[in-house]
Amino acid sequence: MRAAPDSAYEFADDIPIEPIRPGTTVLVAGPALSRAEDLALSLVADGTDGDGALFVSTNASAENLLDACERSHAAFDPSRAGVIDCTGRDLSGARFDAQVRSISTQSDLTGIGMRFSALYESLYADATEGQVRTGLVSLSSLSMYVDLRSLFQFTQTLTGRIDSAGGLGVFAIDPTTHDTKTVNTLGQAVDGRVEVRDAEGDADGELRIRGLPDQPSGWRPFSLS
Repeated sequence: MRAAPDSAYEFADDIPIEPIRPGTTVLVAGPALSRAEDLALSLVADGTDGDGALFVSTNASAENLLDACERSHAAFDPSRAGVIDCTGRDLSGARFDAQVRSISTQSDLTGIGMRFSALYESLYADATEGQVRTGLVSLSSLSMYVDLRSLFQFTQTLTGRIDSAGGLGVFAIDPTTHDTKTVNTLGQAVDGRVEVRDAEGDADGELRIRGLPDQPSGWRPFSLS
């Protein structure tokens, strides 16, 4: 690998998050109907004009995920993207512009980790400045297949690789489906948290940032393109 990049990760103007330093992983936490997962996808998909985008998808097929990124982000470049499809769907015969790998079951954390490492290396090599954004959607889905200890260790492994390569990690979780201990335990493996809730008016939601330096305080509205 090349030296870790120095440039901070930036986001769309309608998302009130200041640039985040390389090597950071954040937990995007919000209930299923709050647009939290959409926000997590957006934070990753926004960067394909120069960064690589690597998705670990447990909720949607690779085809549906890539379609969603292309519909909501006019500048999304699938040739700079990779997807690890953990839904168990048969991808034989499917054609993608992105690099896609499949896992037969979400309980195969070792298989996910191996494919993650291979895809990350490929996307890292092709990225303009060696920067890769990783989106895991979602930890809540994985928790239905593995115990908390295994999921925590898996999360730590991914965040360690992201940190050493100067990447950005965005991991979605629905805190309403877990007890407080589970959310707090998984939160210990990341650097900060972006909490998401519904908003009134034209905004798609509101977010609040915890644990990251140089970020705005309090709840702020956001809009997704």
